[in-house]
Amino acid sequence: MQQINCPQCSQKIDLNQVTCPQCHAALGLDALGGVDPDVRIKNQKLAIWFSVLFGGLGLHKFYLGQYLKGSLYLLFSWTLVPMVAGWVDAIRTIKMSPFSFQQRYSRKVDQYSA
Repeated sequence: MQQINCPQCSQKIDLNQVTCPQCHAALGLDALGGVDPDVRIKNQKLAIWFSVLFGGLGLHKFYLGQYLKGSLYLLFSWTLVPMVAGWVDAIRTIKMSPFSFQQRYSRKVDQYSA
């Protein structure tokens, strides 16, 4: 098996590894492209569709990582208030620029919990 040195910590690692086991630095094309493999990108159009169609159940909140708010939407879904709130969330998401949407909802995932 061919080994290379990590550009961050200089530890010997296998050529096929994506991240360094010592310092968790990205290697290969991900490192060259500036892509962080630990960031979970959210789709703005999918979030809008979830909020329009399933806003009453809070599915869009679960998709965006807001689990407490999603649980509250689900808990009060029988009142139909979350459905209206879901439509309002859809309008807010439509008006949001793609850059501000990604800034707000794309999160870095901890490697040890995922």
